[in-house]
Amino acid sequence: MVKKTKTAVAAALICILMILSACSDNSGGNTPKNGDAAPAEPSGQVDETSVVDVSFYAVPPGDVVDLNTNWFTNYVKDTFKLNIEWVTAPSSDAATKQSLLLSGGNYPDVFWSGGFSLSEVLRLSKQGILVPLNSYIDKYAPNLRETIENAPGLKQAVTAPDGNIYGLTMYNSCLHCYWGQKFWINKSYLEKFNLTMPTTTDEFEQVLQVFKDNGLIPLSGASDGFDPTVFLMNSFTYDNANDLFDLKDGKVVYAPAQDGWKNGLAYMNRLFSKGLIDKQSFSQKSEVLKPLIAQDKVAVVSSLYSAAFLDPGHQSYSNWVTMAPLAGPDGVQYAAFSGNTPRSLSFAVTNKATEEQIVRIMKLLDFIYTPEGTQTMNYGAEGKYWTKAGPGIKGLNGEQALFITQSDKFYSAGAKQNEGWNQMGPALQDMTWRNGFVEAKPPFSAEGLESLLLLETMRNYTGHQPDQVYPGAIWMEPEDYQKFALLKTNIEQYVKQWKAQFILGSKSVENDWDAYLKGLDKLGLAEYLDMAQKAMKEPFDTTSYKPDQNTIDFLSSLK
Repeated sequence: MVKKTKTAVAAALICILMILSACSDNSGGNTPKNGDAAPAEPSGQVDETSVVDVSFYAVPPGDVVDLNTNWFTNYVKDTFKLNIEWVTAPSSDAATKQSLLLSGGNYPDVFWSGGFSLSEVLRLSKQGILVPLNSYIDKYAPNLRETIENAPGLKQAVTAPDGNIYGLTMYNSCLHCYWGQKFWINKSYLEKFNLTMPTTTDEFEQVLQVFKDNGLIPLSGASDGFDPTVFLMNSFTYDNANDLFDLKDGKVVYAPAQDGWKNGLAYMNRLFSKGLIDKQSFSQKSEVLKPLIAQDKVAVVSSLYSAAFLDPGHQSYSNWVTMAPLAGPDGVQYAAFSGNTPRSLSFAVTNKATEEQIVRIMKLLDFIYTPEGTQTMNYGAEGKYWTKAGPGIKGLNGEQALFITQSDKFYSAGAKQNEGWNQMGPALQDMTWRNGFVEAKPPFSAEGLESLLLLETMRNYTGHQPDQVYPGAIWMEPEDYQKFALLKTNIEQYVKQWKAQFILGSKSVENDWDAYLKGLDKLGLAEYLDMAQKAMKEPFDTTSYKPDQNTIDFLSSLK
């Protein structure tokens, strides 16, 4: 009788404990630090007076001395009450360490500057490892919410198919980066030989011939720089220098399989056979090319910006200007555009984070997603590397500047600093920040690099992209993405090999084109395009990227 009574009492206690546990699991409280479930909707009942510990995974920039003692790290602790425990990895080992942390279950509360493909985000969110942030953003980060809604392509990049936001990225409106495939020409040679700036492929061929006849290297490039064939191909068909997709009436097509690509290859083969394209362009490194340019032996070069191949103090620096895209025989005149939606996310919160941590992180992000917040995160405290711009100081667009940034000190070769995080993690480098983060200087002066980059990009490239392009952000299930990535690798490697052979003449465009197309078919081009079409929810609209004549006029007026 006593034995039965004890058993009954034990059973009753177990039932009570199970009920209490169930109530606790569904009470809307914080997720335990080692829990597997996503945090509940924010309750708003958070103690904001005490400092809380939080672990951040990050890949520190090479110039940062020590994130533990960094000024901005301490600023975050003092202002947002977050004591960051850093889990770091060098860039060379970042992907491996992130993978090991996740597979071993010993991952941090937050990945501040990780690297997640969108298919990885889908997988980790379905496993409950990455948590949705929508409700926290709505309640605690209005600046971030506004950015997501209004920044071109950002909402498309961070919103998963289920409607949730599981991560963020650095939003960087870098116009001169978006149109990186530029041709720079030494205009003094145009003047010397009584030539005008070429506007068509035929005119360009004639100009190159004159350069060659006068002992110059007409057109060159470097294998570790920007491929000169991209600029030229855009006079025949759109070549975005990335996935090589183009859109025709909303349908995804592959540029290297179009007749325009064939015609472009024929044109470049003709230039090469005449010695108008430097044969070293496909093999030499930048360290070989730069001395040739400094010795005034090269007339045209493919590069992101002129200071990449010539010191701003060089006597011929101001002679180097950009060429606008050339009109091809059929009137095609594109500029390769890479200002697309981000292809990966760097920031994510895991299921180990508590509501208290997430709320404070959202408030930190809301500060960073303002011009001053991004400036402070990048460069540290006002006074050392930057100050607020005084009245009347003009930014890059001719409007009142926001800041005076001493980039020369911050980015000088080999310099170390411990003030800011220097673009580590999510931030808002939109056009408001970019136009205002430095004082506008004459474009060809030693201090005027930012002015030169914006001026040349707006004057000759902005607006030459198609109105709609294939989006960089495509959400694809992991198993599908693996197949898609394999097809992409094999097809692009094949295209690269054949392109070189066509241009150099070991393959004939006239005789071998059909064999080339059959090879693409055998590699699964049809399936690759079908997968790309299904993954594209909507094209990326580029029509907001247009040249601003006021900015062009203002920068041109600076002497």
